[in-house]
Order: sequence, then structure tokens, then C-alpha cells
Amino acid sequence: MASESKKLATDGSLLFISTLVVNAGNYIINLIFGRWLGPADFSEVSLLVTLLLMVSFFALAFQLTGAKFAAEYSENTEISFLKKWLNKRAFYTGIFMLSVVMIGAIFWKDFFQTNSSIPFFILGISLPFYLLMSVNRGLFQGKLEYRKLALTYQSEMWVRLIVSIGLVYLGYRVNGVALGISVSLIATWWLSRIKTNENASDSESILSSKMIYKFLLIILFYELSQILINNSDIILVKHFFAPHDAGLYAALALIGRIVYFGTWTVVTLLFPIVIKLEKEGKDHTWYFLGGLGVVIVLAAAIILVCYFAPETVINLLFGEAYTSIAPLLWKYGLATALFACSNVFVYYHMSLDRLIPVWITVVGGIAQIVLISTFHKDFAQVIQVQIYLMLGLISSMVIYHLYYQLNARKH
Repeated sequence: MASESKKLATDGSLLFISTLVVNAGNYIINLIFGRWLGPADFSEVSLLVTLLLMVSFFALAFQLTGAKFAAEYSENTEISFLKKWLNKRAFYTGIFMLSVVMIGAIFWKDFFQTNSSIPFFILGISLPFYLLMSVNRGLFQGKLEYRKLALTYQSEMWVRLIVSIGLVYLGYRVNGVALGISVSLIATWWLSRIKTNENASDSESILSSKMIYKFLLIILFYELSQILINNSDIILVKHFFAPHDAGLYAALALIGRIVYFGTWTVVTLLFPIVIKLEKEGKDHTWYFLGGLGVVIVLAAAIILVCYFAPETVINLLFGEAYTSIAPLLWKYGLATALFACSNVFVYYHMSLDRLIPVWITVVGGIAQIVLISTFHKDFAQVIQVQIYLMLGLISSMVIYHLYYQLNARKH
């Protein structure tokens, strides 16, 4: 038991460090593009990344569904059934997304005021592979195979970095970025493939389609709220503001989101561990509090840096062309930090099949679209809307958590 716990701690630390490296690499890619391409073209690159992030939340639904059931059922028969079931749905979903992106490419070009529709075609090709790769990531996560999971993140980042930067340097600009993203997703899918017992009979598995569907739909609803909260501001700013201004906001959002993506590993580690401990009848409160504490400390440190040295951060990362957004940096970071904290509450309760936090977040995501569509006089107003909404969201999470804890003690 001690050696197993030690291995889990070691592999978990490796995944945490790996994720930090991956996030740093992805930020370096975007910082280089921000300097090389200028605000207008960078707004198009940011749009591609944002669209990928929107798809990534659907991918995450498949990943977390795989993680949940792989954590609960370790027999080869169940794992084989789970993999086949998820792969089939992931493939068809990916084909649907590919069709939406490609068929609507001309519309997307006009709606988002981009120079070409070609990047949408290039990105669309990789979407089925992305979802299939996410199924494999979920199985690694659920089985606590954090080394293999970390390898997939490293592969995606390094392939994207090398291919994208090389093509942009050669003059392919936004098309080069799109191709780099597509190649990285397809290559990582190839690397992540998992061999299971294909001869196992589905009738031998105690897992059922109904069980998986139920959880997958819940996750999809929550990931929808993640899409709305994490990306609707950039999409709406790209629509309502001029390309140059949208590029400035994209840079602001990229820096501010360091808080969210820098703390994402906490949720990745927490989710399968809580499921396993609950199944074994063991207490998991301290894992939740520890995870929340890590997120708060990291978020506070980043916000303080953005508050006291915003111009230094902007100049260092993007250059003088973006310094006008410096006063807003800590405010965007605050909004993101509040959302990152509420995320810990949601994933903790969701791993225990408590769904009210999911619905609260969905309402918050819809409210953000409505309010930003109504109030977008300038960047300050857009960010103010997000801060107020995220304050309401985290307050709701704390109230629900305390209410549930009090009720549990009474019974």
C-alpha cells in the first residue's frame, strides 16, 4: 500500500510538472505569434485556438467519462467495452464537428472577419482524431497511469510548437498555425493508441450503455458551461470589436488564463482519486481542501504579479503594441481565478454524482453570453460583467458545499 501511494504521488507530481511545461510551451507559441504576426493576424490565431478550446471541452467530456469508469472498473472486459463504446461515439461526434466547420467555413470567415476560410478547413480535418485521442487520455487518467497521460500532453505541445513555428517562420502565417494544430492532434492520437482485449464479449461486461450515456450527458452539459464561460468573451469580442482591438483582447485573455490552465492539473488529479476513495469508503475531504488550497495560492500569486507589474508582464510577453491593456490584466486574472476555484467545487461534487453545481455553472455560462452581448461598451465593461458573474458562481458553490456538509452531518 505504501509503495502504491508513493508511486501515485511520484507520478502525480510528474504529471503536474509536465502540465506546467506544456502550458509554458503553449504560451511561448502564442507569445511568439503575438510578436511575429501583430494584433490583427494574432486575433485570427487566437480565434483558431479558442475554437479548439471549445472542441476540447467536448473532448474532455469523453476523457472524464473514460476516467470515471476506468477508475471504477479495472477488469479488462470492462475496459475493452468502455473503449469501444466511447471510440464509436467520439468518432461520429468528430465527423459531425468536421462537417460543421468545413460546410460553414465561408460563414465563419464573414462572421469572425477573417482573411481566409482555409484555416477552418485545415483545423476541421483533425477533430475526429482529437476526440479519439481524448478517449485514450481518459483511460490513462482513470487507471492512474499519469506517466502515459503526461506523454500525450508533451507530444501535442512539442509537435505543435515545432510545426507551427516552422511554418509561420516560412511565411505561411495563420495557415501554418492551423496546420501545426492539426498535425499535433493527429500525431498524438497515433501515439496514445491503447491495446485492449478486442475478443472480449460485450455481454460479459457489467458496464452498460445506459450507465455511460447518463454520465457522458452530464459531463457534456457541464463542459457546455465551460465552453460558454471560458470562450464566449473572446468570440463575442471578435464579433463586436475591430480586428486590431480583438487581438489586444486575445492577448489579455491569454495572459489572464494562466490562472485557469496553470491550476487545471489539480482537477485532473483530484477527479479519479476521489472516485476511487469513495468506492473504497474512505474519506476524501482533505484531498478536496488541499486541491482548493493549491488553486487559491497559485491564483493569488499570479494576480498579485499582474496587479503590481502589469506593464512589465505585457512588455515581456507581447511587446509595446499591447501595453494599452495593462490596467485590465489583474481584473481579468481575478475573474479567471474565481472560475478556477469554482471548478474545483464542481468536479469534486460531480465525481460523487452530485449534479446541482453543474446546473448552476450552465446558468452562469448562458448569463455570460447574454450580459456580454448587452454590455460591451469597452473591454473594461466586458471584464466587469465576468467578475460579477464569477463572484456569484463561487458564492453559489460555497453555499451549496456548506449546505450539503451540514445535511450530511445531521444524517
